[in-house]
Amino acid sequence: MPSFIPGKNRVDRLTRLALCAAGLALAACTRLAAPQRAPDTPTPPPPTPTSTLTPTATQTPMPTPTPTLTIPPPTPTPAVYDYQPMIDRIDLHLRHTAYRQGYNLGIGFVDIETGQVISIQGDTSYHAMSTFKGPLAAFYFWLLERGEIVEHPGDREHMIDMLEVSSNIDTTCVFERVGGIPAFNDWLAGQGLSREHNFVFLWENWACNDEGQYYIPQGDWRYTDGDESVGIPGGGRLLFCPVRELPCDKAFAPVELAQWYARFYRGEVLNPEDTALLLSWLEEGADESVFLNNLPEDANVHSYVKGGTRQSDDLYHVNFFHEAGIVETDYGAFALALFMQGNPEWPGTWSMSEVARIAYEYFVAAHTGAPPPEG
Repeated sequence: MPSFIPGKNRVDRLTRLALCAAGLALAACTRLAAPQRAPDTPTPPPPTPTSTLTPTATQTPMPTPTPTLTIPPPTPTPAVYDYQPMIDRIDLHLRHTAYRQGYNLGIGFVDIETGQVISIQGDTSYHAMSTFKGPLAAFYFWLLERGEIVEHPGDREHMIDMLEVSSNIDTTCVFERVGGIPAFNDWLAGQGLSREHNFVFLWENWACNDEGQYYIPQGDWRYTDGDESVGIPGGGRLLFCPVRELPCDKAFAPVELAQWYARFYRGEVLNPEDTALLLSWLEEGADESVFLNNLPEDANVHSYVKGGTRQSDDLYHVNFFHEAGIVETDYGAFALALFMQGNPEWPGTWSMSEVARIAYEYFVAAHTGAPPPEG
């Protein structure tokens, strides 16, 4: 079946992780003044997925976070639906794709109407690529709403380009406006995302020149040096990801990112005006969002997502394709995060689109009383 290639540039570049030289020797990571690429060294083959036949899949109620708004946020309906048939269908699909071909596909799903959370290999660290840029834009508005920063000319243009075309230089300018990488990581932790699986470590290859001088954000060296006060171990131990020969300079756990998007959509992160504005910047069409590529022709949906991709090359030895955000239907909305790493096909997005189709059909069935889909 044909694969999907997005219509916009979503390419992450390597951020010179030679400071974690030789990939697997992360425990020896130390701070370097001028990181450079590590010499090529033999690396073991990618590990065999641990859940070859049975994925780690859980259904748990989404915890109710403390609202940050002055008005009550939307309250999920109390009804709880049995999503086990959906998990079984996704498992069957993965047996014929990811498990058979030996690549990783981490899945996080949240029924925003009920608060139910489903994780299928989605509760561990994955290379984030550019998926962190959606929450980074939200952090900017969060600071603005609290008066901790003031809007500068060009700020919105930077965020639009960061989200619409995944511009890395504009991303650096946003980092400068929000106070740098450690401030962003602290905010993610304050939003309820675990420090262990959700962070940016380095972003150093793209300088911003907004303030008349070149700016490159300092790395969050706590992820190599350690910081007991916030529970970050030393030795770079949190930089391991499923593709072990490539240390994580940016990481997310798919299910935690999906939970964050659910809170964001429910109005628990920003005020209604900023939520609506950011959603408008995240909206993607059928030629841009993997989630929409295999849905039924009569599906009336909106996709609010930020993705990240990287095709295998001399530096990145495997393919990456990720997408995370909100799928809004006529019957409510769900959050979805799909992180695919190591698929030998490029772009290989059909398997992701099929997961999104299964999630959509079972979500609609759950909220309309229709029988579950067959086949």
